[in-house]
Formats: sequence, structure tokens, C-alpha cells
Amino acid sequence: MTENNESFSLDQLLNDLYKPQEVNEKATLTTLFEKRLHELDITRTDAQKIIDIEYRTLNGILSGSQKRVDFFILLKLAGFLKISKQKVAELYLEALEQSFPDTNRLASDKIEFIKSNFDLATLKKVGFIKSISDFEEIERNICELFELKDIFQYQSPSVDVAFSSGAVQPKNLQNRSIWLMQAEKTIKALNNSYEYNRNSLIKYFSQIRWHSTDVHFGLINVIKDLFKLGITVVWQASLPSIHLRGATIPVNGKPCIILTDYRGFYPTIWFALLHELYHVIFDWDEIKVGQYHFSEDESERQLSVREKEQEADNFAREYLFSNEKLKHIQAYINDDSYVDSFAKANHVHKSFIYVFHAYNIGKNNKDKYAWPRAKKYNPDITNILTLLENSWGNYKPISQFVKPLKLKIYN
Repeated sequence: MTENNESFSLDQLLNDLYKPQEVNEKATLTTLFEKRLHELDITRTDAQKIIDIEYRTLNGILSGSQKRVDFFILLKLAGFLKISKQKVAELYLEALEQSFPDTNRLASDKIEFIKSNFDLATLKKVGFIKSISDFEEIERNICELFELKDIFQYQSPSVDVAFSSGAVQPKNLQNRSIWLMQAEKTIKALNNSYEYNRNSLIKYFSQIRWHSTDVHFGLINVIKDLFKLGITVVWQASLPSIHLRGATIPVNGKPCIILTDYRGFYPTIWFALLHELYHVIFDWDEIKVGQYHFSEDESERQLSVREKEQEADNFAREYLFSNEKLKHIQAYINDDSYVDSFAKANHVHKSFIYVFHAYNIGKNNKDKYAWPRAKKYNPDITNILTLLENSWGNYKPISQFVKPLKLKIYN
């Protein structure tokens, strides 16, 4: 630095801050900065002290390699370079685009597509993505799970007809769509080659209930049997706000059932399965032409389908453990030994008795211990989840996920 700079002051440097100079069209922040150093006959270190900025930060802004920046620093840089703050911001963004060529493309069309089709807050909550603003990661994860070449290949399933008009919020629709798409692609990858036969399913019904007594393998064995009857049953990790117990959809002209752990109770899974099988038997002609069926909470149901849904609910309850049997056992609900033996005699797991009792009695506050008791005797189904679930927080591409399933279950 020359001796003329010994008396150099920041006030002198910024005295014409509000009189920005014209900038050549080909100029960059780096060329303007070097030019300013030459004009003032100072070193880069001197400039850093004047602007009050660290070397790494300054270099990141000039080169466009720093994605995040304090805008106050850009204001000070504008004063130092004697150009407008708008021009500094423009040149910084240009440098950023040069350093990250995908950013502009992602920012314009892909970000808008992602925001329109995915509930990012929910996907972050379940561990599918780490940040709601890292759109490169979001695109990468979605494309990896569904094995897409580009995010624009994602198409939300046509499920509008299954939802209550005006009752479902957009975020709910987004979550249901990605939930359904994962399940549907899993079903297609399993590629059931067996033919569906309604009479064969009806004959098999009498064997289903007693499988519930085998917590570790009962459900898996039923899924195996149903697969050979042309019915593919898959387990799908739930998402907040979807309010679904299960769904029945047509894939390749065959009935397919999606189960999910909505309430966290073992009996609820079996209840959903029987509910959906009821629809397969009695509503398949309607479902197979594209009328997806969802088992929802009462509050989410369309008025026009509540009666049919109630019939399916009643069927599942009566098949698994009838109200008549429940009335008999309620007087002994605190006698675990008796409940256990009564459940075995009726070919169900005892948790069914506690959950159904809690549902009937607990909601009227007639037994404040009903739900705590149901939770106490609810069996651990971790093994089922581990084997059947492609979890959002630790997902695998669908083709990789189904490979071991096809060897162990779906064959």
C-alpha cells in the first residue's frame, strides 16, 4: 500500500455511497473488487478490515461459492465498490448461478413442482428429508424411492373421487397421494401372477381369524395365503394427517389391499384387513373400474358411503369378536387369566377383547381404565414392521425393497 493511504479513512471511502457508478455489462463482483483495490491502492486485507468481513466469506461472495450470506454485508460491499445495492445483489446471484448451475433450473420450475405436490413439513417430520428448503435433497430422495429419472415423472394417483368434497385439506391430499403412490408401485413390483377368484376367497375366510393368535407370523401367513388367491396385501408406513386405516385398489385387474399402522393397536390391523376383504367380496365390481376405496375415520367419510362403511365395520367386528361375546366377557375384564382363555377358545388374540371393550365402553367414560388396559395388553408388532415396512426415515428404492419380500412372502 502506498504512503498516500496512511490517511485513508472509511468516511472518505463511503462519502459518495449514494452516487453509484455505472457498471460494465461484462463486470463481475471479482473484477469490480480488483478494480477498486487498484483505484484505492490498497490490499485485500485492507479491504477486509474496511468492510469488516472475513477472508472466506468475502471470497465466497465474490466467487459465488457461498450459498448463504448476510445481506448487510452486501450493503457494505456495495458502498465499497461504489455501485448500487441492487447491482451487487444481481452480480452475486449471477456468480451463484455460475457456481451452482442446477440452482436456477431447480429454483424456477422444480421447486414450484415440489411445493405443489408434497407436504414438505410432514416428510421432514417422518425423516424422509432433512430440510424443507434443500430442494436438491428432496428431489434426490423422491426420485430414488420411486426410481424416477426426473422429479417431473412423479404423478399423483387419481384418487380425488375417494375423498370427501371440501372436507380434505390440500396437505392431506398430498400426503395421501405419496402414501398411495409408494404402495401402488410396491404392489406393481411384486407383480402377483395368481388369478383372483371370489369363491376361493370366501372359502378361505373361516381360516383367517385364528391366525391373529400368532403375533409374530399370523398376519404374514395370511398375506402369503391371500397372495396365492390373487389378492396382494401390502403394509404401508403411515403419514401424519392421512387418517387412513387401509385401502383397496385395483392393480392389473386384481384386488390389492394396503394396510397401515394408524392407531398403533394390533387388533386394528386385523380389523382393517377384514374390513377391506369385505369390500373385495361385495364391492369389487365397483372398485376394479378405478373407484379406489379408503377406510377412513368417521369424520372423513362421505355421507353417501357411511352406510356401506358401517356394514363393513360391522362385518369385521362380528367376524373377529362379536358384540354378543363381548357382553359376556365384560364382567370379567379385570381377570386377565379368564380373558386370555376366553380369547383362545374363540380363536383371537386377547388384545382384541381389550381394544373392542375400550372402543365400546371407554368412549362413554364408563371405564376410565379401558384404554390404558388395552395399551397394556397390546402386543409388540415390531417384527411385522421390520419385515413389511419400507419406512420413510430409512427407505429403500422400491425395486430393492421388494426383492427379499418376493423370496420370503410373495411367491
